[in-house]
Amino acid sequence: MHVDLYGRFSALCSKVPYTLVALACRVAAAVPFWRSGQSKLEGADLFGIKYELFSLKASKVYLFQEEFGFPEAIAPIAAQMAALGENLLPPLLVLGLLTRVGALGLLVMTAVIQFYVFPEELLNPNGNWAMHLQWAAPLMVVLQRGPGALSIDALLGRRK
Repeated sequence: MHVDLYGRFSALCSKVPYTLVALACRVAAAVPFWRSGQSKLEGADLFGIKYELFSLKASKVYLFQEEFGFPEAIAPIAAQMAALGENLLPPLLVLGLLTRVGALGLLVMTAVIQFYVFPEELLNPNGNWAMHLQWAAPLMVVLQRGPGALSIDALLGRRK
């Protein structure tokens, strides 16, 4: 009896359209990067969105140098690249435009954060690796399966 109930439950779950799963994955992955990117920018905003992509806060450059261990000459470049990636890739991901490129870019950023910035946290049971896995998992779904039908890529015929 319970096997049949589980089978029906499983069949019901399989009816959830991938389009909804993909949209949820795209939004879930985009939000933390977008918030981080917006926090790196100085200056004006339009409707609460900072739009001056090259106006980096000095405190963020300092963070890259002092906390993350980037050399002094590279810290400003690394901080600017991170800010650009965090402000440009999440909207692409949410809109579903060049979705796999955006997902790959954010997955690479996640790997850099985990393996370069916080390598010691990987073996720590209470480390931030679990949070990075929460970012990586939906990105891997989108990278592997695509953006789903609710995307600009699908409208443009880039489903596969």
